[in-house]
Amino acid sequence: MHILYIHQYFAVPCGTTGTRSYEFARRWVKAGHKVTLITGYYDIGGLELGRGLVQKQIIDQINVVIVGTRYSNKQSYLRRAVSFLSFIFFSVYVGLLTKKVDVIYTSSTPLTVGIPAMVIKWLKRISFVFEVRDQWPEIPIELGIIKNKILIKILLWLEKTIYRQSAAIVALSPGMAEGIKQIIEVGKSVTVIPNSCDTELFRPDVDGSAVRKKYNWDDKLVFLHAGAMGKANGLDFVVEGAERLRDSQNVHFVIVGDGSERAALIDRANSLGLKNIEFLASKPKSELPGIVAACDVSMVIFANYPILEHNSANKFFDSLSAGKPILLNYSGWQRQILEENEAGYGCDLCNLDEFVEKVLYLNSHREELLEMGQNARRIATERFDRDNLASQALGVIESINT
Repeated sequence: MHILYIHQYFAVPCGTTGTRSYEFARRWVKAGHKVTLITGYYDIGGLELGRGLVQKQIIDQINVVIVGTRYSNKQSYLRRAVSFLSFIFFSVYVGLLTKKVDVIYTSSTPLTVGIPAMVIKWLKRISFVFEVRDQWPEIPIELGIIKNKILIKILLWLEKTIYRQSAAIVALSPGMAEGIKQIIEVGKSVTVIPNSCDTELFRPDVDGSAVRKKYNWDDKLVFLHAGAMGKANGLDFVVEGAERLRDSQNVHFVIVGDGSERAALIDRANSLGLKNIEFLASKPKSELPGIVAACDVSMVIFANYPILEHNSANKFFDSLSAGKPILLNYSGWQRQILEENEAGYGCDLCNLDEFVEKVLYLNSHREELLEMGQNARRIATERFDRDNLASQALGVIESINT
């Protein structure tokens, strides 16, 4: 079977973002299928960008086609829109020239990646699976990023059209699946396949002592957030938590990453004179295991928008793999998993009082952290194994290709 995989933000392990499409595609190749993956250039994806509007590379036997579209989380909204639109045209062009394709697997965001999937479907008469990583346009609408009423109507129409034209839909969380089902007709297949755990890269036996020594963390209880620093991440919440806990000398917050809000967060922490929070530069994924191993508790933080509680953030699964207790500042399906398995805690969305209370509890009950971490690792291996989830996605593809 020849699978045409369309994902604008494709990334490889040397990048600093999630590698779901890479991990799934290489497993499908290993299972005996051919995969041609169309992507743009994402500045944190780790791809090498050469010359030409269309570049072809073989990465772990995946036929990767990089089209002349650049994207960065630091771009203005206008430049991002131009990136989305140009990717539509390039991916349609490449997709139509790709021979003997049996099925299309297209992964959002952005929502607009569904357009080339539909065009190729109509012209080549082949079906496509639509994977929803974040529910668009609902998220940017709720975050106030998209305000134009006409544009909102167009995007909501496009969302429903893509769902209806797809042969099957994959959602990354139960909440996303429920949101999709409210939009589409009864009977459409929606399969929940969350992000997976990299249990080989992130492991409990990774030694983080050198990192702790380098940053002088000593006997502090270190709470780590590693990932993007944009509006949706709401990391000012951590700065507020650090301010509330400034007199708790043994509690220390660390934020690793980059994004549009990084400079403002650092300025705010400095203006408050906080010594219990520090910001580290973004790291390649290959370096993250040592940093995660050096922390005591991993945090996953989101801004105060209820739709974000349905997320399937990579850092959550990396932390499970590393065998680290996890503290969320939100509720939802991930909180349920953590608390049912005694692997961490959640909070009511952005409830600072509850968050601070959990931080202080963990600081005064450090003897519980080891067992919580062991429970986290067990969840990673039993529920979110990458081989199993890639196989489930392949099963969805095969079901529409019979």
